[in-house]
Amino acid sequence: MGFTTRFIGLSACVCAAFVLAACAGIDRDQYAPPQASHAAMHPIGFPDVRYFGDEAPSSLDDEVATFADRLRAVRKQGDGLNILALSGGGQNGAFGAGVLNGWTQSGTRPEFDIVTGISTGSLIAPFAFLGPKYDVNLKRVYTTTSTRQLVRKRFLSGLINGGSLYSTAPMQQVIANELTDEMIDELAVQYDRGRLLLIGTTNMDAERPVIWNVTEIASYRTPEARDLVRDVILASASIPILFTPVRFNVTDGSEEFTELHADGGLTQEIFTYAPELPVRKYLAQAGLSHRDNRVWVIHNNLINPVYQPQKTGLRDIGERTLSTLVKSQSTGDLLRIAALARRDGFSLRALIMPAKFTDKPKELFETGYMSRLFAVGRTMGENPNSWGRRLESLFEKDKREGEAAIAAEALVLQQAEKQ
Repeated sequence: MGFTTRFIGLSACVCAAFVLAACAGIDRDQYAPPQASHAAMHPIGFPDVRYFGDEAPSSLDDEVATFADRLRAVRKQGDGLNILALSGGGQNGAFGAGVLNGWTQSGTRPEFDIVTGISTGSLIAPFAFLGPKYDVNLKRVYTTTSTRQLVRKRFLSGLINGGSLYSTAPMQQVIANELTDEMIDELAVQYDRGRLLLIGTTNMDAERPVIWNVTEIASYRTPEARDLVRDVILASASIPILFTPVRFNVTDGSEEFTELHADGGLTQEIFTYAPELPVRKYLAQAGLSHRDNRVWVIHNNLINPVYQPQKTGLRDIGERTLSTLVKSQSTGDLLRIAALARRDGFSLRALIMPAKFTDKPKELFETGYMSRLFAVGRTMGENPNSWGRRLESLFEKDKREGEAAIAAEALVLQQAEKQ
């Protein structure tokens, strides 16, 4: 669910144990796709539902033509294209869940034509894609779901047998409970309307980002398709070392193999589309090139550097190292999104988890922490003026808006305590 740096730092404390337990891992050479043909693989029974996120898909022209036809059929006169991008961030996804709830209350939330999600953003994405009627689900997941409900410790077996420190079986069950068959069938209906839900994972064998067209998978309308949708979201939210990567059975049409996929945040914290895509051309095909096309970004993590004298403990160094890496990657991803938006004629709107929110969670998924962050996000989402309009101003703007949102949230809590 993104790099929750406060806890993934635990991995640094057990590095020595991993060295001792390295021989416990299972050799996958006979199961993994060969290097020469790995790019031709697809999930068994589901061709053309995914592509590498660092290149344009080979079947793109036909897909874009079809997508343009769909958009022309459903797009209202004068409406532009709305893309929503949701980042990773672990339990900080409570911020994005709050933003969406507040955005609905503001009366300005659009219907998104494309929604993308990475890591915790992949859990938010289906609810955001299907609209405000699922706001209550988002609030429940990100304010009442505890560590115990999502993960189960398996330190000893993880070290001996390899794989991970936690079992994701509880999280898998939560995903199955929330992402019902009926909800996945709704995704299929929206795909027929020309809307797209895209989820990012990391192919650990190839060290590359993979983008899954979840709405197209749902359009198969089979039990296998629904299971694949849930597995993709689970994979996107599975932090390596902490959680076991998800296995996907794939084929090149002649032989079958197994891929390992994990947290999409390993290769990108947030995305809209590959830079190789000539999006202006596609907008012209859809008759949208002169509309008010917008990219909306919700970033569920801190990106501002924080000065703090560094402690020299192994865990402290590990946490700070990962925090710095995530912030650096996030900034680069946001700059790429901004550059693409400028290149292709989109206006950019962004909300970033505010630097003034300095609470620290006490565990991997702390309901009190998530509830407070949800309230901050909701307050910011209710205010249409919260959305930053230029990336260069976001770093300062998120400080100002975050400080106001946190003050408002504190006032609400004080009033509740008096009552």
